[in-house]
Amino acid sequence: MNDRPPSLRAVWAVAALAALLRALAFGGLELYTDESYYWLWSQRPALGYYDHPPMVAWLIWLSRQAVPGELGVRLLFLACGGLAVSFAGLAARELSDHPRAPLWAALLAASAPLLTITGALALPDAPVEAAYAAGTWLLARARGRRWAWAGAAVGLALLSKFTAALLAPALLLLVAWDRELRQELRTPWPWLGAGVALALFAPCLAWNAAHDWVAIRFQLWHGFRGGGSLTGFLLYLGALLAGAGPVALALGATALARARTSPERRVAAATLLPLAVTLYSAMRGPVEANWGALTFPGLAAAAGAGLTRLRPALARGLVAGSVAVSVAVAGLYAAEIRRPRLIPPAAPVVERFRGQADFAREARAAAARACSSLGSPAGCDPADPFVFTSTYQVASQLAFYAGWRRFGPAQARPSQLDLWGEAPPAGTAFLFVGPGDPPEAPARLFRAEGEGQPVTFQVQVEGQVVRTGGVTAFARFLGPRFRPLPP
Repeated sequence: MNDRPPSLRAVWAVAALAALLRALAFGGLELYTDESYYWLWSQRPALGYYDHPPMVAWLIWLSRQAVPGELGVRLLFLACGGLAVSFAGLAARELSDHPRAPLWAALLAASAPLLTITGALALPDAPVEAAYAAGTWLLARARGRRWAWAGAAVGLALLSKFTAALLAPALLLLVAWDRELRQELRTPWPWLGAGVALALFAPCLAWNAAHDWVAIRFQLWHGFRGGGSLTGFLLYLGALLAGAGPVALALGATALARARTSPERRVAAATLLPLAVTLYSAMRGPVEANWGALTFPGLAAAAGAGLTRLRPALARGLVAGSVAVSVAVAGLYAAEIRRPRLIPPAAPVVERFRGQADFAREARAAAARACSSLGSPAGCDPADPFVFTSTYQVASQLAFYAGWRRFGPAQARPSQLDLWGEAPPAGTAFLFVGPGDPPEAPARLFRAEGEGQPVTFQVQVEGQVVRTGGVTAFARFLGPRFRPLPP
């Protein structure tokens, strides 16, 4: 006999349905620009990378062993998105004895617009959201040996994205706020949990130490680099409201601000403090909408518990409205990406999912013409050229869709390509691929002789030009130009 509460069976069903619908919404679409970048990482599994910890590359490598194509890149991230929904429901059960709280929390997490996107794409957000949601749930119920499981979840979150480290100051806050935690600290178990988290994250720390702490320095610079404005701050507030959903954000934050019990205070610290840090960062400089998304399952859990204090009809209406709006918006967006009608095809929200394969095909054809115009010197092989590009995104898309594998640093900001530091053999030919007509000369990247004429091309979506590109062949590589890594 299955003694699992019906509400938790419903949570599993919601999580599975959310993963399935996300797979259908994004199925068949080309890789989003950053997805191909992380796929490129997965071709060289490591303990760390320039921009993020290694989990995103590990998951892509693992799933691509079993499933080819774009689905193989995204498969385990869809699973992570479903897990985040499940852990939101489990956390709600720690916050409320009401049988509907877990289901309502799961529905709010499943319908959070930003979790819908990040729970479907091969980005660092899906694994950090799943692991951080697991850590939030396990922290809420951590007593005795359970601290080891909480530490394991935190360690996995740290391996996914550095923002999970914000749980450390949250725990320091809890020491003063949560009497039960202070009592637990007199036992070895919380310290064991901390040791487990550190042991899991230690290889990534060792990689950073061996690479001048480049990834951690980059993220600190990225998060607190300055140049903020009131407009940017308000835009981030709007992104939080739209990304988490108004019901989850308003009810969840209100419920956590009134935390009284030990589980409520633990979830509140793990959720509200990272949100406060990202809001502070938004006051200092530009931020991205997904920075606070790891806390959205915790907000959904608190909102699910808070809904139980409302009139049943109102609570059901709020949840039903959130789900209906989310499904409608996600369905409309998925339809627009495939056949733009309301959104221009060149708009970034459409263009970043379209035209990557066409760009790669046109680049290969342009490379053949560019090499031929120079007499096809040694190294100028359109099937396997050495390539410098304008951005790391362009390099990654060419790697996935054109099958090219040899890339030097990109002309724009430094990236993992700089750490790999590859260059063509001296005196051999190579290519530069960039946008524009013709592409801008990459004087900052290398020294060369025998520059050919750019061969340009266009990529269209639904009859509209969404990007232009060009390939320039160089007859002889003379050496790279030194470029220090920021900050």
